[in-house]
Amino acid sequence: MNQQTWEWERTVDSQRFLVSNARELMPPSFVQEAFGTKAMFWTDPFSDETTRAMLDNSLTLGVYKLSDSGQREPIGMARMITDYTTIAFLTDVYIADTYRGFGLGKWMIHCCREVVLEMKNLRFMVLFTGEKSLLKFYSDQLGMEVVSSGPESSLTCMRARTKNLAEAAAASQRTTDEPSTMQS
Repeated sequence: MNQQTWEWERTVDSQRFLVSNARELMPPSFVQEAFGTKAMFWTDPFSDETTRAMLDNSLTLGVYKLSDSGQREPIGMARMITDYTTIAFLTDVYIADTYRGFGLGKWMIHCCREVVLEMKNLRFMVLFTGEKSLLKFYSDQLGMEVVSSGPESSLTCMRARTKNLAEAAAASQRTTDEPSTMQS
């Protein structure tokens, strides 16, 4: 699969939002700011050089608030480390506090799922989570199942095969009335 640009738009409470993997839209300063929040307890901000390399070598879906003047304010992100063919590792999922409760995180995860479902030879989508409360969410939205977890670890590893992702997509389409448009 060639790297391509994926974009989705949505309006929530008269506010317009965009999810895009266009690299030029995601400022490293936003990523560093996000990494410094309590919501991203598993990491710390990196140097500019490290942050740029990280973004250049992964598939990052940014969530942006769109203004009437065309400005795109970054408000969230999800990174996938992938070969675009057989595996996608989901990490660094974040929505700024101010924009939580609008369904944007769920929408962003659905966008990640759409990208991964285009990988025709996908073996697994994988993630680690330190939030036990998110296990059901990832199971419902991505078809994830727990691979390993234990009292000695604060992280749970989850995975989903293409079939699980497709089933989760079908189930969420039946239970959501949130319109979205994809452009590629």
